[in-house]
Amino acid sequence: MPPLRVLFYSSSIGLGHVTRDVAIADAIREASPGARIDWMASSPAREYLAGAGESLHPQAAHLSDATAAAEAWMRSGTFNITRWAVAVRRQWGADGRLVLAAAADGGYDAVIGDEAYDIAMALTGGAPALRCPCFVLYDFLGLDSMTAHPVEWIGAEAINRAWARDPAGRYQAVFLGEIEDLPLRRFGLFGPRRRHWAARHAEVVGHVLPFDPEALSDRARLRAELGYDTGPLVVVSGGGTAAGSMLMDRCLKAFPQARREIPDLRMVLVGGPRLSPASDGLPPGVEARGYVPRLYQHFAACDLAIVQGGGATTLELTALQRPFLFFPLRGHCEQMGHVAARQERLGAGVKLDLRRTSTRELVRQIVSNIGREVRYPALKLDGARGVARLLTAAGG
Repeated sequence: MPPLRVLFYSSSIGLGHVTRDVAIADAIREASPGARIDWMASSPAREYLAGAGESLHPQAAHLSDATAAAEAWMRSGTFNITRWAVAVRRQWGADGRLVLAAAADGGYDAVIGDEAYDIAMALTGGAPALRCPCFVLYDFLGLDSMTAHPVEWIGAEAINRAWARDPAGRYQAVFLGEIEDLPLRRFGLFGPRRRHWAARHAEVVGHVLPFDPEALSDRARLRAELGYDTGPLVVVSGGGTAAGSMLMDRCLKAFPQARREIPDLRMVLVGGPRLSPASDGLPPGVEARGYVPRLYQHFAACDLAIVQGGGATTLELTALQRPFLFFPLRGHCEQMGHVAARQERLGAGVKLDLRRTSTRELVRQIVSNIGREVRYPALKLDGARGVARLLTAAGG
């Protein structure tokens, strides 16, 4: 069988999804040696892929900047993803048409889109079916109105109605996770229940991580390799967008009080491609860094992590069996609903509200959770191989 030719559309904001997409690509290459994968992605995922030596499709440069569009709707600690989705539907449509055109013209054996709502809605809404198998990956399903604003409610209903269409013959839905992660809430007021929709229409393959947790189990060796001493270490990650600035500021204010309780405490503030923490005037014991490749290594080495409520970051910390505090972005229905419910089911992490957590309370949480022994349930982590099996079976 000749090597597969695949178009991979990494469609999301920030960097939380592109790292798992590369893990899926590696599994495809393992299943189909010599497979050629062309990528469509916007910034900062596009730069990440280029740095990883991946091949970008020429049309990738014409995708809209989804992260910049999202940041226009962000406030410190707040991001109403539902209102943002309603506002950018036209932009989604343009990006979806661009990817479908590239897929139709490229002679590909398969197309993959990670959270490619634009492709899914276009294909079930009347766009010509692709001549090759198409897979759309999800790690949550459906939008929820987070305010009583009528535009938000009407827009969410419209998106949910389009999202819940039967994909049969148009694309294969793939859920990256476990069926228990999905709520029984409906897609909007009259749509099917989300878990039931996935059971009927999606392949549920397990989670995807860009690393093997067992390979990072020797924390003493890892700390030495990363240049950390043996003292208590807190790693604070603001995420891949500008929304994390408030979290980093709050942690910085809490640090001197926490260090009075834990004299040898050390804190590392980690930014991202679009968030660089200031390195001037930091108190002793605090270090600020910009974007850190393989941040999961630092999570594995730390005694406590403090992060936003992103699905990828909280999943990584759960797999690594580390204690952590997480702060879902206010108004972000995925983080406040899906991710928070998943973490509650797993008993992993301490969920907090940034606006309701005072500096004193944050200090108390740091002191009471740092170095705490945790025992989270084992996760199903075969998602990358699961996607590869589906693709090679369909594309071969």
